[in-house]
Amino acid sequence: MTSSPVSAPPAQPTMEQLFLGVLVIQPSPFCNINCDYCYLPHRTSTRRMEFPVLEKTMSRVFESGLVGPPFVLLWHAGEPLAVPVSWYEEAFEIINRFPGAKEKVLHTFQSNGTLLNDQWCEFIKKHNVGIGLSIDGPEFIHDFHRKTRKGEGTHAKAMRGAETLKKAGIDFGVVSVISDYSLNYPDEIYEFFRDMEIDGVGFNIEEVEGVNAESSLDQAEEDRVFQFLQRVFERNKADGFPLHIREFENARENILAPQANQAPDGRYYNLEVDPLAMLNVDCFGNFSTFSPELLGQVTDKYETFTFGNVAKQGPFEATDSEAFQKVLADIESGNRKCAESCPYWEYCGGASPSNKYYENGTFDSAETRHCRCMVQMPMQIVLSDLEERFGVTYGDRDAA
Repeated sequence: MTSSPVSAPPAQPTMEQLFLGVLVIQPSPFCNINCDYCYLPHRTSTRRMEFPVLEKTMSRVFESGLVGPPFVLLWHAGEPLAVPVSWYEEAFEIINRFPGAKEKVLHTFQSNGTLLNDQWCEFIKKHNVGIGLSIDGPEFIHDFHRKTRKGEGTHAKAMRGAETLKKAGIDFGVVSVISDYSLNYPDEIYEFFRDMEIDGVGFNIEEVEGVNAESSLDQAEEDRVFQFLQRVFERNKADGFPLHIREFENARENILAPQANQAPDGRYYNLEVDPLAMLNVDCFGNFSTFSPELLGQVTDKYETFTFGNVAKQGPFEATDSEAFQKVLADIESGNRKCAESCPYWEYCGGASPSNKYYENGTFDSAETRHCRCMVQMPMQIVLSDLEERFGVTYGDRDAA
């Protein structure tokens, strides 16, 4: 991998070039389990989004002019399945009243899986909802961090949920959080997910974000992250790549087909960096943009990460606020720093703003542990493999 930076900083999109990629809606902040690395506050609150708030949210979205290609509506934040099926039946009916919603809105749940049953599977199939489960690996790894409030493990219930989906013929992927403890067991984690016969797995490192003020991974551990990822890649390659691993798939696509992740105007489409490309709405109708991990969090350096409420204004109106402009200016400045200093910038469009803020104390910064581990390391591993297989170097990407 060359160490030279890219030649020019990014051109920031105009408001006319913006379009919505993901709408994150929090039906409730409540979660029925208590993972010790969770970044979310208020996980014990059973507050539920009221239907007029949901209707106003969708009205703001469809009136904004941001709806272009189909966008993902991700039901997230807390455990979305802790809200009953009956609530979602009415919620989907409200959403589908908007012209084009059935074609434009791609619903998906990110769930811990412990509450899945046959009724949920019927709903998921009826409405063609995507679903991902949060499972960290075998029981002894998963239950190390992902416990109930009584301190009991949750793996058995999560796996029952996974089996319920399989029996119903519903495909799903998994997100796995990698902690200091996980790094000791790359073979066990790989074999577990390979044998689950799932769509694929995405790895997230344990991050310093929100109320999770400390991570078990510190700077001295990053070489172990690389060793972990390298071993998982080697095992998957030796088996003929039966497991789709998000970080390696993204790296390979960005190397061989970078146009797949370009916005219509040619920029790399980074949902977390482009303003309004991702909208995040809590159960009260408060909304933000950029990284969803920022919504509802307290900040010392910036006035607020909550830029408006759907009852009072739409997303574009919120961009006029001083708080939004300050955050945007620092994110853009930080993204220019990424472009000017990092050879990987063209493959990610800039590090996640939330990681910059929580790791570096400001959006106006560049490299983070997250981008080193989850972007750069997979890129290095995949590039090395491609160079070996095709006899090319990094600069010969098009020839590969």
